[in-house]
Amino acid sequence: MTQLPTPDELRAGDWMTPRQVAEATHYAPQTLANNRSLGIGLPYIKLPTGRIWYRRADVEALIGRMVAA
Repeated sequence: MTQLPTPDELRAGDWMTPRQVAEATHYAPQTLANNRSLGIGLPYIKLPTGRIWYRRADVEALIGRMVAA
């Protein structure tokens, strides 16, 4: 199991919300939700509060692959 980020790590900008990921990748928020449901796409964590977070490095790697394609 992935260790949950601390509040300080979330504030530091190493993690992104689904809305931020949608804006950066131009994916619809619903597409991100569908991918989570299907178990495909970007890795993510779900906090006990129900909030979803994506690691910024994973998002940047995806964008790099999109640009290279």
